[in-house]
Amino acid sequence: MIEGMSFLAQAENRETFFKRIASFLPTLDPRYKAIEKAYDFAKDAFREKYRKGGDRYFEHLRGVALILIDYLRVKNYRLIIAALLHDIVEDIPSWTIERIRGEFDDDVALLVEWLTKPPPEKFSSEEERDEAYYNRFAFAPREFFLIKLADRLHNLITLWPYPPKKRTRKIEETRRYFLPYAEQHLILLHELEEIVDKLEKS
Repeated sequence: MIEGMSFLAQAENRETFFKRIASFLPTLDPRYKAIEKAYDFAKDAFREKYRKGGDRYFEHLRGVALILIDYLRVKNYRLIIAALLHDIVEDIPSWTIERIRGEFDDDVALLVEWLTKPPPEKFSSEEERDEAYYNRFAFAPREFFLIKLADRLHNLITLWPYPPKKRTRKIEETRRYFLPYAEQHLILLHELEEIVDKLEKS
């Protein structure tokens, strides 16, 4: 575990998550209510989904939000919402960017769109799709990288149960596409380098 991220190893639930939110937003504040709505949407949408490592998928979404809140000290409610919903359009057919926009606002929808890979039917291969997605990084706002680099860090932290081939691929992706932007924006650079180093030595 990365130093200072012991919270990722602790038992978490809705109560502990919203205790954090209540430390900076009153419970009747519309921003608090919007985070609640996003949390419930994400939990419901991913209720039957599990990651290949065996964890409930929602734990990943909450983990990314926790890195923002506890480690990066993010208080912007739109960023927290986008962190909770960052995979929902890509993975859940009933969710679209327009639905995000209708439930929240243009800013949240735009953040989620930045975080969502383009539709697979537009590409001849998964590699071509990934390349198009990574090419967008050069034009992305800093807010995107706060979420995306937290997402990548959580993916790497939870990579241990996966086969060596997948670990190697994720390490190479991280070095090529993520570390340059972590350095450019000064977001989670040392943390990403540390976990990549640990994975390479394992």
